[in-house]
Amino acid sequence: MGKTTTANSVIAFIDARRPGLKLGKKQLLLYFAQGHHLARRGDPLFAEPMYATDHGISVDDVPGGPAPQIDSEAIANTIGYVLIRYSALSPADLRTLIQASEPWRLARKNTDEPRIEWMWLTDWFRRPDETDDPDDERPNRAERVEAETHLASQGGH
Repeated sequence: MGKTTTANSVIAFIDARRPGLKLGKKQLLLYFAQGHHLARRGDPLFAEPMYATDHGISVDDVPGGPAPQIDSEAIANTIGYVLIRYSALSPADLRTLIQASEPWRLARKNTDEPRIEWMWLTDWFRRPDETDDPDDERPNRAERVEAETHLASQGGH
């Protein structure tokens, strides 16, 4: 199992990399960070549950002192990727993407506790539209597997 952090630590990391973003936008970015991390690593980025709301999502604050600093390269890479891919979008655009997603819609069906399940996020962020888009310049799933296999055979993984 990989390393996890807290939602507050992710927000602090975002603050350090993109100062000036409002809290609402940072919380929306948590959705994408959690989804991409789950899809890529198989483990949650942070432990706190996410809930589908009218305004996108909400994540409970972690009680206690200051947010622990992120010291995992995998976690830093996930957050950095999300900032590059999504931080230029407006909060309205981020909300639209979230509200169009299957995990958010499934959670909204449960009016008692609209919790977004990690498995839903994993499945959504692993779907072919996300991982194998021919117009996307990022490596697709097959290219990533090939590169990882090559690195492993070279002893550098």
